[in-house]
Amino acid sequence: MRKSDGRPGALEADGGSSILDATVGADPVGSSGVTPEAGRAGAAEENRVTPAAPPADAGDPLGKQLVKRALFPRRAQPVQLGRFTVLKLLGQGGMGVVYACYDDQLDRKVAVKVLHGEVVREKETAQKRLLREAQAMARLSHPNIVAVHEVGQTDGMVYVAMEFVRGLSLDAWVHEPRPWKEILSVFLQAGRGLAAAHKAGLVHRDFKPQNAMIDDEGQVKVLDFGLARLSDGDLREEDLAGVPAGPEDAVPLLMRPLTRMGVILGTPAYMSPEQHLGALATAESDQFSFCVSLYQSLYGRLPFSTESFAAMRDDVVHGRVAPAPSGSPVPSRVFKALRRGMMAAPGDRFAAMTDLLAALERDPGVAYRRVAALAATAVVAGVAGIAATRGSVAAPQCPDARPELAGVWDDGRAAEVRAFVQAKAPARAGELLAAIEPVLARYAAAWVQLRNDACHAHVEGRQSTHVFDLRTSCLDQRRAALAATIDAFALADAANLDDLVQAVGGLPPLADCADVETLMASLPPHKDSLVRARVQMHRETLAQAEVHVHTAQTRLGLQLVESVLADEKATIYEPLLAEAYLRKGTLQARDGAPAAALRSFDEALWTAIGVGHATIAALTSSRRGLLLAYPLHRPEQARAELPLITALNRAVAGDVEIYGEFLNAVGVIHATGGEWARAHEKLREAVDLRERHGRLETPQGISTLYNLGNHLANTWHYEEAVPIFRRVIELSEKLSGPNHPERAMYEVLLAHALMNLGRPREALARMQELQTRVDRSENKLARRTALIGLARAELAVNDSGAALRHFLAAQATSAESLTNVTWSWIMHAAAAAGDVPTMEKARDQALAGIDADTDVHGTAYQDLLLRYGRALAALGRLREAMEPLERARSPLVGSESPMDVRQRGLLSLELGRLRGRLGEHEAAESELRAALADFEAVLPPRNLELADAILALGELARSQQRFDEAVQWLTRAESIYVATAEPDYAPLLRARAALVQPH
Repeated sequence: MRKSDGRPGALEADGGSSILDATVGADPVGSSGVTPEAGRAGAAEENRVTPAAPPADAGDPLGKQLVKRALFPRRAQPVQLGRFTVLKLLGQGGMGVVYACYDDQLDRKVAVKVLHGEVVREKETAQKRLLREAQAMARLSHPNIVAVHEVGQTDGMVYVAMEFVRGLSLDAWVHEPRPWKEILSVFLQAGRGLAAAHKAGLVHRDFKPQNAMIDDEGQVKVLDFGLARLSDGDLREEDLAGVPAGPEDAVPLLMRPLTRMGVILGTPAYMSPEQHLGALATAESDQFSFCVSLYQSLYGRLPFSTESFAAMRDDVVHGRVAPAPSGSPVPSRVFKALRRGMMAAPGDRFAAMTDLLAALERDPGVAYRRVAALAATAVVAGVAGIAATRGSVAAPQCPDARPELAGVWDDGRAAEVRAFVQAKAPARAGELLAAIEPVLARYAAAWVQLRNDACHAHVEGRQSTHVFDLRTSCLDQRRAALAATIDAFALADAANLDDLVQAVGGLPPLADCADVETLMASLPPHKDSLVRARVQMHRETLAQAEVHVHTAQTRLGLQLVESVLADEKATIYEPLLAEAYLRKGTLQARDGAPAAALRSFDEALWTAIGVGHATIAALTSSRRGLLLAYPLHRPEQARAELPLITALNRAVAGDVEIYGEFLNAVGVIHATGGEWARAHEKLREAVDLRERHGRLETPQGISTLYNLGNHLANTWHYEEAVPIFRRVIELSEKLSGPNHPERAMYEVLLAHALMNLGRPREALARMQELQTRVDRSENKLARRTALIGLARAELAVNDSGAALRHFLAAQATSAESLTNVTWSWIMHAAAAAGDVPTMEKARDQALAGIDADTDVHGTAYQDLLLRYGRALAALGRLREAMEPLERARSPLVGSESPMDVRQRGLLSLELGRLRGRLGEHEAAESELRAALADFEAVLPPRNLELADAILALGELARSQQRFDEAVQWLTRAESIYVATAEPDYAPLLRARAALVQPH
């Protein structure tokens, strides 16, 4: 969340690992076609359909009349299905018919599915099923899920146009003898498709080998989400009679019940116990069906009795899984994972589909290395004497760790990411991939190197088993974060691909996993080995949840955290409990729930302090303090807790990430409390720390640097802010590419600083270039930000007509309201352009944007009155302009707050100018001297607002023929303008013109 009201206050929290994105910026920123069933076929199938027999007069599910009347009327032109040209009938399933069609608009072949007509008793219900299938699939964009292109109706029939897939259904594919590893690999692809569906809030409810295809390139696609429904909330298969009356179109199809209570959906052989019992199907039900399908494909038989439906159902409901056939080459670890996935109680299965997939694909090389390392230690100790006489004994070689990233980051996953980005953002794909792929490749390579180093260090006796365990545990968590980041691409849309670019750049540092001193300082593990295993598994889950802080998928992250907190057997280890509450609070804060986040941070903080979990206590205290200071607007409490926050972070001062986040948080806390010098000191210290350790070119580092620049701009030190903003833009472009949406905000803030240094033409040139760059961007906020920045720059060069056009264009970019600050600038521009109706409308909009509960003498109201006075003055209504200015200044009299002093100076300056134009010279001089005194008290000596007051005094003195005094004032003003402004800056030219005029 970005906020801007032109005031120094809350700044951006520390990027990737912090709780907030709240910033206060400067003024310009307002703020395949498928069928349900298929027989086994030796030849390739297209979209997995059974080849259709010619229509018969009777008993044909297609029906002659349907074919003749709906699809093959007696005419010469090509047969159409909506806008698609029918090429041929591919086949049929239980509910639908699939046709190969040609899409002439996009020049591609598609598969179009339509309902059976005469065989469906309840045609309306069947149409809803088909629409629901299409909606479910259209919500998903994943390489392992068939893509839906279009849904429509024609001639009373519902159709769905889908990706045309040429290949085999998995049940046909496994009919041929294949190695178990190949079968597992193929099913893992299908599993990733189901996992993506679950993350999007969808449950398939009818997964089986017939509902997945492998195409000619070896890519697996999950099909037939016709039985899927949204899994959010406590949904049941409600009785249709119990549905409240009302317009049915008001209820999304995916949320509508389609069966009466207790009616079983799905194919019995693959159904979960809860489905057999008529209960709600969940993601755990899909997990069960997946395991049944994989078991059948690996072992050539179903895992439950096939003697009768009753016997099979009894086995399923009671969780009686048949043992693996003797002599099977499939490892026991695979069977154990499948058996767990087929447990009768959903809670006894894996917490998520991703956990099941991890268990199935996990390379046992880690355990092998540990055993090998222990054996190596014994060998080295036992044969030392032999080695002395026979030469050195070579230590066992560690297997290369790269296979441990199979399915996480390998050639296949890289290709999936490329395909996804190219499909979602074709115009920017090259730029985005250039920012993503090299970083992921380097991270994966570094991970493999560290994993190998850990093994060699242990095998060679340089590090103990305990250190080896700590290092591999850390690396496992980093691998989980890497996997979650890559998986997030499957759920992203074009708008949040940029979030993923930053998430990639903000992956947790791997160097921590080689820092033995820090690892050794961690808390001892639980004494129970089973608890230790569960804790490690959940720590990997929390690493995945942390990724979702940065991918705009906070709800998914919260679901992962809740799955950890629900495990009472693991959370008896209190360090894990503290870690989970820290992640929960972080996600809640990012999700806009600061009160809930504070409760979670409280749980994390006191638990961590109680068990001596230093890193979590330090991190939580920083994020909690930041939360208090800005979103909760309790800066006094935040400052009161600074001694505790500081003490907790001193214990981890050697950790660059944690201590850097602490320094950033303290800087923000001081800034919100008006302690600007301390804020500058801490933010500068945070930047220097990250730069010394090579951590500035990260999302967290850029955020900290941005906060420093923003603080300087908000406290009117524009000369210092400009080079910092330039560097923020440079680093951001290196990390995220030249067109990341945040680039617009950075550019506008730089332009704002330039305008305040007297460089409006440079600012205008930057804004014109920015507006051209983002003009076709899909990010509406970036477009609007650029338009507002452009309009401000045009106003600064006195092009009020263009400024007003661009302000109004910004308003039209989206339905979101403009801030009252932007409306006040529109009011100013309209007045300068002589457009009184627009000026008055903008004034009313600005007033409406001020919280009615806010003190009418607050900052937002004062700013509005200041700009309203300027707008009236621009219209020549000088006397009328004085009233709002005097009303705004009244509550500031006597205040010593730097913000109030500067604001009072601005109001006095405007009043002095007005009185001078009205010929009230004595009163004008008094106002201008008061403005100068206020400015000199709080502004830097080369600030142009100070020069403006001095110039006004010089011009007033000259108009009264006090020429010597005028020269002194004008010379002083000129010296300030010359130091920072462009040569043709209007006030500078005025000062020079006045100096050269004859006395």
